[in-house]
Amino acid sequence: MTPDDAALPHALFGRGAELAAIGAFLERPGESGGVLTVHGELGSGKSALLREVRRTAGARGRTVVALRGYRSEAGLPGAGLTQLLPVAACGPDARSAAAEALRRHTRAGRPLLVVLDDAQWFDGPSLDALLMVCRETAGTALLMAGRPLPRGDARHASGPVPDLVLGPLAGTDAERLLRRHGPDVPPLLADRVLRETEGNPAGLVSVTGLLASAAPPAAEALLAPRLPLGDALHTRVTSLLAGVPESVRDVLLLAAVADTAQPELLREAARAVDPAGRALDAAEDRGLLLTESATVRFGHPLLRSAVYWEASRARRRRAHLALAGLDGPGAYRRALHRALASTAPDEATARELEDSVPEDLPEAAAVHELAADLSPRSADRARGLVRAAWAAQVRDQTGEVRRLVARITALSAGRCPETAAAVAALGSPGPAGGPVLPWPPFPPPAAGPARGGPSAPRASDARPPDPRTDRHPALLSALCWTDRTAHADRGRALLASAGAALARGRFPLEPLRDAALVSVATALDDPLAAERLGGAVLDSLTGPGYFGTARAVLAHRQLAWLHLGDREGVLRDGDTGERWSRAADDPHAAAVFRCGVAQVRAWEGAEEGHTALTDGILAFALPRGLPLLASRARWARGSMALAHGRPEDAYEELRMLSDPGGDARHPVVAAWALGDLVAAAVASRRGDAVRDRVRWAAEVNRSLRSAALEHLLARSLALLGEGDAPEEHFIRALAVPGAGALRYERARTRLAFGEWLRRRRRVLEARDQLQRARDAFASAGAAVWVRRADSELLAAGDATAADPLRGAAGLGLTPREAEVARLAAQGLSNQGIGWQLGLTHRTVASHLSRVFAKAGVTSRKQLPAVLGR
Repeated sequence: MTPDDAALPHALFGRGAELAAIGAFLERPGESGGVLTVHGELGSGKSALLREVRRTAGARGRTVVALRGYRSEAGLPGAGLTQLLPVAACGPDARSAAAEALRRHTRAGRPLLVVLDDAQWFDGPSLDALLMVCRETAGTALLMAGRPLPRGDARHASGPVPDLVLGPLAGTDAERLLRRHGPDVPPLLADRVLRETEGNPAGLVSVTGLLASAAPPAAEALLAPRLPLGDALHTRVTSLLAGVPESVRDVLLLAAVADTAQPELLREAARAVDPAGRALDAAEDRGLLLTESATVRFGHPLLRSAVYWEASRARRRRAHLALAGLDGPGAYRRALHRALASTAPDEATARELEDSVPEDLPEAAAVHELAADLSPRSADRARGLVRAAWAAQVRDQTGEVRRLVARITALSAGRCPETAAAVAALGSPGPAGGPVLPWPPFPPPAAGPARGGPSAPRASDARPPDPRTDRHPALLSALCWTDRTAHADRGRALLASAGAALARGRFPLEPLRDAALVSVATALDDPLAAERLGGAVLDSLTGPGYFGTARAVLAHRQLAWLHLGDREGVLRDGDTGERWSRAADDPHAAAVFRCGVAQVRAWEGAEEGHTALTDGILAFALPRGLPLLASRARWARGSMALAHGRPEDAYEELRMLSDPGGDARHPVVAAWALGDLVAAAVASRRGDAVRDRVRWAAEVNRSLRSAALEHLLARSLALLGEGDAPEEHFIRALAVPGAGALRYERARTRLAFGEWLRRRRRVLEARDQLQRARDAFASAGAAVWVRRADSELLAAGDATAADPLRGAAGLGLTPREAEVARLAAQGLSNQGIGWQLGLTHRTVASHLSRVFAKAGVTSRKQLPAVLGR
């Protein structure tokens, strides 16, 4: 879209310059008439442009007359003017009749705009009369749009020269149009639509609408040289083939199937149906094929699709067979042509196709499924379908994974040990919305070459890989999440090697394999490694289209941002991840990304909508037995309750993460939430109830050696301690090596330390900790904690802290009394106020009694009115 687009009140993408030119034409002085001609190929958006001009011209006081040319009337002299006159008019009478008809439409003081669409089908005499009248009649303008006349048409050379030519949409504008009509089209398909339609607006809208409204395209459509256009647009584009002989159509079909820009290869293929080569020349003469600079292309970007899908299956098979015998297309294309031409199972063709499919092919899953269907033996079909499901999973085609796993399990061979293991790794073929693993714990044993014959491995050879080697980080990832302590050393060694490789610019070497290291980093509480490795892996995964694995990596990177206290990173990856999840029809993954957003909202203290958000996550997770998801939702709810001074509510949510009978028990998330659990327990006088949880976490960390968990343990011990012992724990928490990156949790520790120092009247030391906490909360967007730090700074005598209740100054309240009054007016209980301000409920009651006396009220219900004056 041009810079002018943003300033214009229209809904068209990329047509700002054209609308500006038309606007300038219409604003010319009206002493004489005028004509402006717009040309554009079929589907370029001429009609949409004219509709927008008619709308704006009418809104600005012009009288608009709309006309259209019809193909069936193109050869009938005077037919076009019947849209203005009761009968056809030709010859000298046509001009005067047209002028009289337009005068009847003219209203006093209002200029007239005649808009003619599909001008190429407006008969010649009518068009000549209309042009003459509009050029000679003051205040009358003609805006006409049409396609360039085809070669050979008698009017081709004498047609009007266009003033504006609508070209294809630029890349950014084409993508925006696609997203408007298909916001959830998967990225792989979206890239293909953009590539195939070449910026043609009608093609973009029609193909995108077809993909957005129907089930995922079948393998036949995905392996075709072009996606189907949809019935209405297909009919319009095939009209370009009207009158084309069958021999020429056969050559066009070969060109469509060949999907090549090499003229010599196309001519070699065309000899199979046209030995003399005349049909290919005829296609070029008609402008259906264009040869330029040693390349060949279709005359219209959508014509290849129309030619392919207009042909019968038998004709398409013959075309594929003709191309399968050529050397030019390469091994994979030859194998694919042979497979698409097959009408019966063929093991040799299946193996050839399986062996030649490129690893980074976006349609790899469909190719593997085609190869599987060509296998005569059910065992080989099952193995081929496993490959297809694996290829679909790494490309984020979740619906295809479910469908393919269901096919595998329906085969008797699906019960053999190696295929059953692969199915378990890929996930359950349950109902839509059922969990599919972010990535399998290890590549399915049947994913390698396993076809029948002397070279095929035995089932006993398909053993899980050894996690003690560096070659299988995916399996190590699964083991780390199962038992972090037992596999921490091996995991940290792999992370150290990956970090060194990243520093040398040699990571990732194998993106699909190395992606699992990001999961290892998350399991071992190393958010810096997860963020750095995740960013590098994502760049290598999205290029070749491995969006399934990329989505899993993105979920782990969002968790890394959460631990690092980066609010913007959490929300940015959450938005991207949820969009990818909707495109993949994977509500499980979407809920994972919403968990991160819920946690950030708890930092902010943004309660509106938070309960509904976490209720939705729990409603999805609990019936399906997804403890990781449920525990993160409860952690977010507990954090929100804690931020708003409801420690009892927070404790009830957070204890579910570790209680044996809790509905969201998860040891990893329980360790992440330890600081919140202890804070809620201490504030609600349940400190003794969580001491065993702290001892459990300390035992875990002896083997895990997590800087994040060590920091939370030290802070927990400080909160549970008595006398002067907490100071040592606070200092140790802030000195933990590697914990400096945990902005939010360190800010919480500094806040708690500052509160402890203030209560011991060490106000100068307290102010230092509290100010650092406030600054960190502000940078993390933790608004509710910023307010609490401000309150503590006021209580510590910091005159630079903002007065939380300027309206109370006339009542003679102290800063602490003003803060207590503000929270009481919001409806918090004495205990809730005490948690917010670090006071006992008795001290809160004492402050409130003085507030009531100074304000002249007898209850907290009267405070809002009094404090607002």
